[in-house]
Amino acid sequence: MKPDNQKGANLKDVAAAAQTSVATVSRVLNDSGYYSDEIRTRVQKAAEKLNYQPNLHAKSLRQRRSHTIGLLIPNLLNAYYTALADDVSQLLNAHGYQLLLSSTRDNPVVEKNAFRQLIGHNVDGLIWVPTAADKNLIDTLSNRRIPAVAIVRKVEGNRLPTIIFEDCAGAQAATNHLLQLGHTRIGLIGGDVKYSSNNERLQGYVKALEEASIQVDWDLIKMGALNDVRGSASAEALLQLSPPPTAIFVASNVLMSGVMNTMRRRDVNIPEDISLICFDDLEWFLFSKPPISAIASNHANFAEAAVDLLLNFIQNPAELDKPPLFIHISFELLLRGSTAPPRRG
Repeated sequence: MKPDNQKGANLKDVAAAAQTSVATVSRVLNDSGYYSDEIRTRVQKAAEKLNYQPNLHAKSLRQRRSHTIGLLIPNLLNAYYTALADDVSQLLNAHGYQLLLSSTRDNPVVEKNAFRQLIGHNVDGLIWVPTAADKNLIDTLSNRRIPAVAIVRKVEGNRLPTIIFEDCAGAQAATNHLLQLGHTRIGLIGGDVKYSSNNERLQGYVKALEEASIQVDWDLIKMGALNDVRGSASAEALLQLSPPPTAIFVASNVLMSGVMNTMRRRDVNIPEDISLICFDDLEWFLFSKPPISAIASNHANFAEAAVDLLLNFIQNPAELDKPPLFIHISFELLLRGSTAPPRRG
């Protein structure tokens, strides 16, 4: 009997076409148990001829796994997060998992709704750049034994395994580079300090100045929302200072395009008038004139660490009962044409 094309073929149809049992078809398609090469060939040909599609929802109910992983990130417009999401997706796919992606725009309400949607889809695990991450959300993960890994930012109380950049050390390295070139009046443009990553980059900048016995001038520090408009406005505010800074450390790639727009509009020559260095490295930095110096953290390494940690929790649930792990992803200082000694006289 020919199966109904609209309904689709099922295991019984494939078994009939392959002239074998439903149990044998199931073993072949799930690559489990014993079967001969000849049986495998017959089943695969029958499944292909009938255009058999497995019922993944039913399978997930039987196995109590959905083979999906949730990824919550603040902004798909941030090139670093876009690259990170792509790496995570490819790594998960290699392990038989699909990615469910959601952008929160750092809005706690959006984050909470997206979180509940992902949990409602019975994700097997969650990779999460937290915005608010209130206690109730963390409790939900704990009570339902859902493995989760926080990335880029810490959660309050450090209740989740966490993978972060070496934010403080990276910011200190960027600032030290400018100090070693002879700059003493260094501006900082960064993100909102309520997020751990931004706060630690501020602390790294401050630490470098203090170790160089340079008093911190808070007029040179512009911290707030991450967008190109604020990057432009912050750069404008720094240029209007008397005297203006001779160098600026931009603590996020999201701010960099706005900073560059202001520099070009004001006919500021880089690095002759002002040196620039950025935390994060983007492809277009190489093609800028001049190329932009950067603190680079490899998003592929970051993604691999997050996926490996999460899959370990999924495969070894007892690991969830251990104290949360904290992993730091190292950085590289990439020196290019946008930094130079300050102009004398």
